[in-house]
Amino acid sequence: VAALRVPDPPVGLRAYNIGSGKVTTVGELATTLSSVMHGPPPVITGEFRSGDVRHITASPARAARELGFRATVRLDDGLREFATAMTTTAMRG
Repeated sequence: VAALRVPDPPVGLRAYNIGSGKVTTVGELATTLSSVMHGPPPVITGEFRSGDVRHITASPARAARELGFRATVRLDDGLREFATAMTTTAMRG
């Protein structure tokens, strides 16, 4: 929505990282998602496979600078909304 409303949009196609910029591990993400879905905790083996991404953090600075976007939704709230979106949409009918 911010990209559609920006008064002076950048020319051409632009990529934006949309998020808080806070580091969240895959384990934290899996634990939070299982919690909001009231599921069992994830099994953590501690083993890595060849090609697994170990560390990555995307900067939302461009979205803040060019679109005025700053994340305001907490991770657990956003995951809950995301994970239940199809169920909620299907219930509306």
